[in-house]
Formats: sequence, C-alpha cells, structure tokens
Amino acid sequence: MEVIGYLNNSDLLLEDEKGIAVIGGSSYVLSLGDRVYLHNPIDIDAKIYAVKISFSNVDHCMLHDDEIQIKFEGCHESLKQYVQQTTVH
Repeated sequence: MEVIGYLNNSDLLLEDEKGIAVIGGSSYVLSLGDRVYLHNPIDIDAKIYAVKISFSNVDHCMLHDDEIQIKFEGCHESLKQYVQQTTVH
C-alpha cells in the first residue's frame, strides 16, 4: 500500500488496488509515496501487524521492518464515515 495522505494524530492514509487504510504507530516518519507491505499479524484483536516499509526518496531500494496498527480498512465512502466518527467537531 502506498502512503497517499495524513490524518489527525499522525495517522497515515494508505491506498492500493484493494482499497484504503488508516494506520498508526510506525517507528518511522513516512512520507507521501512511501510503501507499506503488510505481513504477519502480531495481535489480531488490536490489529497490529508486522510490516516492511520502503521509502520513495531512495527509490524503494531497501525494506525496513516495523509494526503498525490498522485503524481502518475499506473503501473511499466508508472512509468518509470513519473520519466523521473519529473527528472532534
């Protein structure tokens, strides 16, 4: 999945051909165009996954291990609902 935007509380918006996701908890500072590859679940209930990250500023030539939490997965329409539910108005 590719980083396509930022949300509140340093959450990141990712997208691929399957849909869109909101993640948080990375040990790295990710930028637009960086890629996150989901691997094994570490804690299914908490939605924490082992991931590999590649950075666009070095042409994705290396992979770095990390752990992230998936806070949302779905389509663009359900993302709008998620943002409205999680944003303080």
